[in-house]
Amino acid sequence: MAQIELHPDWIRVAFSEATDGIVTADFHYFWLRHNCLCLNGCRHATTRERLIDAAVIPLNIRALRAVVSSTNENNEPAVTIFWPPIATKGARGELEPSQEKEHVSVFPLDWLRSNAYAINRKQTHDLPPHDVNLVTVNYQEIVAKYSNHEAPAKLTPEGTAYYKSQLYDKLSRYGVAVIRNRGSDTEEIIYDFIDPSADVIATHFGRIEHLRTGNTENSNNDQLGYTNLPVRLHTDQCYAETVPGFQFLHCIRPADAGGENYFVHAESAANYLKTEVSRRAYDLLTTVPVRFDRKQSKFQALHIDPILRLSDNAAGERKLEQVRYSYFTQGPQNSVSFADMREWYEALQIWDKLLYRDDFQIKADLKAGDVVIYDNLKVLHARNGFTGARHMAGVYLSSSDLWSHLENTNHQ
Repeated sequence: MAQIELHPDWIRVAFSEATDGIVTADFHYFWLRHNCLCLNGCRHATTRERLIDAAVIPLNIRALRAVVSSTNENNEPAVTIFWPPIATKGARGELEPSQEKEHVSVFPLDWLRSNAYAINRKQTHDLPPHDVNLVTVNYQEIVAKYSNHEAPAKLTPEGTAYYKSQLYDKLSRYGVAVIRNRGSDTEEIIYDFIDPSADVIATHFGRIEHLRTGNTENSNNDQLGYTNLPVRLHTDQCYAETVPGFQFLHCIRPADAGGENYFVHAESAANYLKTEVSRRAYDLLTTVPVRFDRKQSKFQALHIDPILRLSDNAAGERKLEQVRYSYFTQGPQNSVSFADMREWYEALQIWDKLLYRDDFQIKADLKAGDVVIYDNLKVLHARNGFTGARHMAGVYLSSSDLWSHLENTNHQ
């Protein structure tokens, strides 16, 4: 008998006997659905020719469930997969809704083995982290455990070291940390992340950017962050030659309704795109330059780079160095030919649809006094639309300042 593992986009079949060298084989769900062997709409009952058209198979189809069968109708070990209904194609190519509640496919193990196309595949990538509990630190709980008796609201040196070690762990592993109940003083919070001798990165939005409707703190307030509209996934300052490595948002006042933040670890998403979804899309996004053009009434900047920028690491491997992704500052694409333009847009859409899957996103509803900090080179961030007087203070930090501070605190 065999064993099966259901992954979000594919299924792995582990064969119990490997006399031909095939220990495991991976199959995309859309491939399996297209190759269903049943005589109930997928194959002709007499000729056994294929009836189902690949064009009607949703590329994001997933199995409802799957089991290893002891036998099928021919007494062969098999994998049985249960599918949601899909449309069928009429004589003139029109799509007709299915009358099925679910569809059943039975694949004999010998058939799967003989038609395997991803044999003994080792390089796979898990989904990006998407559980907010993985990245959450409760500051007041740490204060309660490590309070300074002379100043109960302050941490002892031991408590400070523990707090900074938690930040280091979350940011180095996941690229984002949500700090609950940190307090109301944005200036004080800055030095949770950098030494007192360092400073924040000021931009044309100011030293501390106040993200709220009716912003009057700076004159460059003609941007989406100062409205109550949703702001979809992006990285900040894509139009700058040197992009701030980290940003934190300090919740001064939450919205009356809406305004939740969400994040995607884009480095993990890019690796997943490369090995699990579309290597061609990955190659295009890592090579085709994009114009990031910030145009405001009193400020303009332009930078050209691929969405996913690679560099060589110490081992000579090509690794993701930076993600630049910003739909609202993306300029007209004119760096590809007419014949290639559609393919580039398709790659962009594959990437974007991946990012908006629920199982890719960390969602955080920030309350007054909460802080979220994230790697602006490797993590995408967004917010929902809202009502009410939502107010976030945004601060940019240097990666080198942050890492040296947290590493030094960890080693004290």
